[in-house]
Amino acid sequence: MANKKRFIFLSEAFYIDYPSAKYPEMEQKHNRPYIQVYVEIDGVQFAIPLRSDIHHPHVLWTDKENHCGVDFTKAVVITDEKYIDLTTDPHIRQNEFDALRGKDYKIKMKMQRYIEDYRKAKQDLSKQVNQNLVKYSTLQYFENEIGFSA
Repeated sequence: MANKKRFIFLSEAFYIDYPSAKYPEMEQKHNRPYIQVYVEIDGVQFAIPLRSDIHHPHVLWTDKENHCGVDFTKAVVITDEKYIDLTTDPHIRQNEFDALRGKDYKIKMKMQRYIEDYRKAKQDLSKQVNQNLVKYSTLQYFENEIGFSA
């Protein structure tokens, strides 16, 4: 894909193809869409939302006191360029921008670690913590794309 932007919005086509009724763990706010951090790992493109009110450890904090950050549990795979909204440039709050400055490598590494945590959890659903990780993760919708094999 040709995208070189660091921050993106998902397009209306994405939300049409991934409706909340069928994909309930995906974050969808049409009136104020989530700004996404774009990263590529092993040829797979991810959009990871910047969210607030986060209460789990799978995050890179941009404002820990207010529970804001990059939420890896709600990352989605961008399987088609049409899923990136190229018409709108996201503008993030200065404090979040400052918190993310120079953190591209860290975001990529934390996303890779989260994918591994997801794989391990999926392989042992006897533990409640693993059941919750899988249940609330959007990776459940993209197991083929992330090369998951049980």
